Amino acid sequence: MYLQKISFLQGKLSNILQFIQAEILFDWILPQKSQPLTVTQKSTLVFSPHQDDETLGCGGLIALKRELGVPVKVVFITDGHKSYLDIKPEDIVQVRKQEAQEALNILGVPSSDIYFIDQPDGELRQISDEQQLHTINQLVQILQSFQPEEIYVPHQKDKHPDHEATYDLVKDALNKSGIKVQLFQYTVWLFWGMPLLLFRLNLEKLGQSYVVSIKSVLEKKQRAFQVYRSQHHIFARSFIGRFFKPTEIFFKS
Repeated sequence: MYLQKISFLQGKLSNILQFIQAEILFDWILPQKSQPLTVTQKSTLVFSPHQDDETLGCGGLIALKRELGVPVKVVFITDGHKSYLDIKPEDIVQVRKQEAQEALNILGVPSSDIYFIDQPDGELRQISDEQQLHTINQLVQILQSFQPEEIYVPHQKDKHPDHEATYDLVKDALNKSGIKVQLFQYTVWLFWGMPLLLFRLNLEKLGQSYVVSIKSVLEKKQRAFQVYRSQHHIFARSFIGRFFKPTEIFFKS
């Protein structure tokens, strides 16, 4: 019992420290280091490893683009079947697809502009060469059909295997398609647990950072994430809070 209490308190303390660090990073350091990014009329394609990453990482940008009437399409790479809920994998896949469509509808993206690639959640680094090639070809087809002018993808160093694999798959698809676009990277896990000193030393290695004001659509982003009810129990409040700041940060290498 004593050890359990110690472990519980350590977990609480860790979350508090993470929260303080996130506040410093996203309220002060990143905005000061970032250049302002203008939301353009350029057609946009967003790649999301899981159903919710798109809303967390760039939900505000998506909403701003759609309010301007800019075409935005979203591609989900994995099926999202790994969940801590007591639900069969095939059932949670359908739940998460429905949540994704509802969330993106709130942000202004119609269901007809949402794609599900359905690779296995948590296993993008382990899929066979045949599956990898098939996925790349699917992405190439979407790229060539839509011809986007801007692409948003998880950061290549986002500290999650599916996120980093998504970046690699998109880069391979871009090379194969021959399409030239502006590519921006959003973060979900990159700064979680990174010491502030280490962050300051490595910022330049992450690429030029840009900041977008999403204050006018912040409430819409919050409502979109609330739709992801199957995922609410997974994230610590100290982690999730940083995604609902009045700005979003992107990187361009």
